[in-house]
Amino acid sequence: MTRALLFIFIAATTISRSGFITGEAVESDNLVWGATASEVVTKLKIVPSSDRQSFLEEGAKKEGTFTLYSTMAQDHGTEVLAAFRHRYPFLSTELQRAGTTALVGRILGEARAGRYEVDVSNQPPETIFEISQVGLIEPYLSPNRVAVRKEMMDDKGLSTGAYHLVIVVAYNTKMVSKEELPKKYEELADRRWKGRLHVDPDDVDWFDSLAGYWGEKKAIAFMRQLSMLQPDLRIGKTLSAQLLGAGEFGIAPYLNGYRIAEMKAQGAPVDFLLMEPVFSKPRVVFLAKHAPHPHAAILFLDWIISEEAQTLIGQKLGRDPVRKGLKSKYERLDYPKYIVTRESLGPIYKKRLKQYHELIGYR
Repeated sequence: MTRALLFIFIAATTISRSGFITGEAVESDNLVWGATASEVVTKLKIVPSSDRQSFLEEGAKKEGTFTLYSTMAQDHGTEVLAAFRHRYPFLSTELQRAGTTALVGRILGEARAGRYEVDVSNQPPETIFEISQVGLIEPYLSPNRVAVRKEMMDDKGLSTGAYHLVIVVAYNTKMVSKEELPKKYEELADRRWKGRLHVDPDDVDWFDSLAGYWGEKKAIAFMRQLSMLQPDLRIGKTLSAQLLGAGEFGIAPYLNGYRIAEMKAQGAPVDFLLMEPVFSKPRVVFLAKHAPHPHAAILFLDWIISEEAQTLIGQKLGRDPVRKGLKSKYERLDYPKYIVTRESLGPIYKKRLKQYHELIGYR
């Protein structure tokens, strides 16, 4: 019997106004390999360990491509996929990059429409709950997880850390003198920062983690005090770091440390403080339930926590590796007592986000 062709849509490299890569659909028979993510994961349980890698590579060669939906900054995401292609040159790759809220919305929206284009997604852990609740994650326990720090992954295999982000209090060195710098966290709510402070409306994990550290009452009072300082309210960590360097505001209490360290090394007038509580935000990866290229997806999930990939993440990109024994090239970010933002935020995310927006005055 003649084997029927199956078709998928592979996007060309143009950027739409929504911020996603779009393009003309092209015909492909990559899906004739036909396996689902669940079938591949099940098969791996009986494939001899000596044959595991060749089994995945053979399947990935037939699939031919891999799609990552990621919150990672475009420049870093591009470098990660370039390194993955170097490791597996028979694969082409596609990066769909957006902020957390937009990316989750896209995954859920595509699923409602019966379209499944994502193989692996990179997300903060609090969004995993919503995506898993609607059955869009295939649990997968990579054998490479044995080298990953326990606090950077869940026990069920729904997600595994790819890297984490140490959070810093960042400031513009031309706008804030050393004498003005806060000595403790609570001083960020001092009146001297009125009109000079930045707060990101997407940082509900910050509010939730402070509530876990300080208690609900103190965290709410702190956020209300910040709102009285007329903070600059803009979304986006990379954008906020750039605006800080440009002097749009003087201080930002919740920015990614690697980006500020990178800018400082390049000569930008920025620096940072590590004040307790120092938070760290894991960024996890998961296998999409309906991944169109499951063999390639699993190769990526194994590779991203390998020593090769984690060294790239830490030493070239400056992000903080999740693999035991590896560190970021920015030694100041190697803080021994940081607090991992709470995964328990997931079930109450929407309620918490609404509360956070009300507290900081974001409409």
